[in-house]
Amino acid sequence: MDLPYPRLYLRIAVYIGATLAAFILAVAAILALIASYELEGYVATRHSTLGREAANVLSAGGRPALQQWLAEEAQIPPDVSVFVLDQNSHDIFGRQLPDEFTNIVRSYVITPADQIQSNYRPLSLAPQLVGPDGKVYAFLVLPKTIGLWGSPATLLGLIIVAILVIGSIAWLIASRFGRPIGELQVAVRQLASGHIDARVPAAISNRRDELGALAADFNSMADQLQSLIDSREQLMQEMSHELRSPLARLQASLALAAHREKFGETEREQIENEVRRIDQTIGEMLRFSRLEAPAAIVHRLIRVGKLLRDLVEIAQVEAKAKNCQLELTSESNLQVIGDLDLLRSGFENILRNAIRYAPNNSCIELAVNKNEASIIILISDRGPGIPNQYLDRIFEPFFRVKSGIADAGGSGLGLAIAKRAFEVMGGSIIAAPRAGGGLTFTIILPAAELA
Repeated sequence: MDLPYPRLYLRIAVYIGATLAAFILAVAAILALIASYELEGYVATRHSTLGREAANVLSAGGRPALQQWLAEEAQIPPDVSVFVLDQNSHDIFGRQLPDEFTNIVRSYVITPADQIQSNYRPLSLAPQLVGPDGKVYAFLVLPKTIGLWGSPATLLGLIIVAILVIGSIAWLIASRFGRPIGELQVAVRQLASGHIDARVPAAISNRRDELGALAADFNSMADQLQSLIDSREQLMQEMSHELRSPLARLQASLALAAHREKFGETEREQIENEVRRIDQTIGEMLRFSRLEAPAAIVHRLIRVGKLLRDLVEIAQVEAKAKNCQLELTSESNLQVIGDLDLLRSGFENILRNAIRYAPNNSCIELAVNKNEASIIILISDRGPGIPNQYLDRIFEPFFRVKSGIADAGGSGLGLAIAKRAFEVMGGSIIAAPRAGGGLTFTIILPAAELA
């Protein structure tokens, strides 16, 4: 699965951004709700005529009258504190300002003494009251239930919002990322414990992110492992059958010879043939198993035309016994890089298989050509052919065509060895019906790139 960008990281970034946005919006909403409730009296007092009334009382009766009015007659809400501060930030009742407001009052509420008579006064956060003696007081209204940095209710609301938002996002991230990782971990442990059918659920492997790609790769790996194990089990079953059949015939021949108390020529030849067949089967099994270890392969420059000419010359004796001919046409100087023994074994198995099934007075044709960066080898015979449904399976170890076509001998590993040998060198082989009867094997090998 090709991902144009790291989707997993993008999702995490989106979730984190959504968390921050949700937290900010929730905080704003909580602050607005709490402020509208706790500052209701404060706002009403700020917009009332209380300050103007205090100024009138101060102007008419001075500071004592203002103190008496504030203490007895002024309608001050219970959640509001009113401070009347002189030039030294002292309240006329001697009350102490809350610590968090002290510096702000000195900087932005009290008008400095040197600016009282000035024609410019900076902005003040509280109304200024002027007494009959010319002294200036600040009429400061403060809420009782909330301070400069909020109130306990505000703090509690923020904590609750933080817990809810962070908990929700944490649950979302855990469900979106934690659960798939857990499922993948379970599947890996099951596979490691021998449950070869362990797979990650499709709901995870179909995800369009890195976790989905990882799960899909795991399922693909598990499928390949299961296929390999199944093929190995089938190979062992077929191998057992291939070895038991000649052994059974050997036992029968030995029993017959023991009954006669001597070996006849027929029994001796049969025993030799069966022993030779067992030896061939074991040899090809060993050769097939070595193909699974690419480290043992030796790469060298190989002339394909010369190799095929040598094989055709060697196979002429076997071909004459079948009254068939071998014809080779090849372009000159076609070379590949690979293991000479593997390549010879692959071509030899295909050629001998063609000779084995070739009818009398037929011709087996070999053609070697180059197409761009590949070398194409065609080996065609006029044998009985293979049904289309078996064209892919004939390369499986010990596979036998279940039709009326007679088995002409062999270990059942020749085509499997040929296919594996060509694949190890980066090539391929396919079989196809030949027009007019027979079979054509097409081998494609990468051509050597010579500077």
